[in-house]
Amino acid sequence: MQHPIETEAGFVGHFHNGLGWYVYPTHRFKTITLQAFWVNDMDPATVSLGALLPHILKRGTVSWPNFTAIQQQLESLYGATFRADVGKIGDKQLISVSLEVIHGQYLPGKPDTLSASLEFLDEVLNRPQVNSGGVFENEYVTQEKELLTRQIHALINDKGQYALHRLIETMAQGRPFGLRKLGRVEDLVKVTPESLYAYYQTVRKSSPFVLMAVGDLDPDVIATYVSTHWNGHRSELVKIQPYTPLNREYEVIEKQPVQQGKINIGYFTRRTYASADYPALMMYAGILGGFAHSKLFVNVREKESLAYYAYARLDAALALMIIGAGIEFEDYPAVKRIIGEQLEAMRQGDIDQQEMHFTEQAFRNDILSEEDVPTQLIGRQMEKLVLGGGLSGEALIQALESVTVPEIQRVAEDITLDTIYFLTTDQAATGGDEAQGE
Repeated sequence: MQHPIETEAGFVGHFHNGLGWYVYPTHRFKTITLQAFWVNDMDPATVSLGALLPHILKRGTVSWPNFTAIQQQLESLYGATFRADVGKIGDKQLISVSLEVIHGQYLPGKPDTLSASLEFLDEVLNRPQVNSGGVFENEYVTQEKELLTRQIHALINDKGQYALHRLIETMAQGRPFGLRKLGRVEDLVKVTPESLYAYYQTVRKSSPFVLMAVGDLDPDVIATYVSTHWNGHRSELVKIQPYTPLNREYEVIEKQPVQQGKINIGYFTRRTYASADYPALMMYAGILGGFAHSKLFVNVREKESLAYYAYARLDAALALMIIGAGIEFEDYPAVKRIIGEQLEAMRQGDIDQQEMHFTEQAFRNDILSEEDVPTQLIGRQMEKLVLGGGLSGEALIQALESVTVPEIQRVAEDITLDTIYFLTTDQAATGGDEAQGE
């Protein structure tokens, strides 16, 4: 069987008509890691259903109808680790089920743990536990709704995460990428066993599906499993749409009874992970605020002592850069000014060789560390799939090391301020457009 090979990532695989598989064949791990994904568009009508579904799938199946039975089956698979979760990349929601098991060649008798693991995943994905009415167990749905509601409230109470989400939500202005991957409490209340099961059937039959595998594996085994267990004509995977600006230098100030100010600033970069000069943008963001030696950390936090933390990071899917800092309320104007000065320094090419070297080394360490974590290898491959390309691994390291200061300046010229969001105390008077907190 012939397979297209992505040499820069080490994956062998195929994706067509909404159905695919990718294998990272390697002798480095004594485990097999499998992760299956359904990929759906973020939609207000279904995002809460998508967030709830994986938690129901892990509660029970036809063969193992409850949590205890599933745990016993995992023990029979030599203590395999099982997860079901929801993720988000850009405007896509990813429902995933994963299993990590010891490769049979390292066990007495060399059992076929790959086949057993594929059977386990197939059972979870295609034969969930249902009640006598043919829908999900009401008890399971009720319990998981309560747990997911607590998770959402915990994110709202984490003011750093809350401020970041409010920035994204403001920039989105109703577009799908502004939704939380966990959905909304007001929508969860309306979910019933019947509506969730109907959604599950739609996803199972028509959502884009991909199976990722990492380990000492024969790709033909994974290819055969996918072709024989999943239909070949599902909804096609529509690539993520990058952000297009609706704002220019828009400022929102929200007041709550908080102990520390949170400033988050969104910028439009015009480049996604699939862009040819994305490595130059990575170097830009890394030098600006990616590491402890970066300009924001040094100038905002260390020299001026104006921030408890300061960072810049990229959203590779949406062509955004976000700068964040935790500050004292009264330091808001000064912090905005210094951040602006650092962006101007980048545009002017005020970058020394030590900054370049330290940033290259920091990225090298981060990228190489991914090679030791199967789930991170899978994560970057999924990102490439939904974004339509991009460098990774050694190829990305080489591209980063070849970036020049003039190339960084060129991407710096395209960085435009979009939205400033500041979460401050309800006792402060800061000016600007105000919004009341929830």
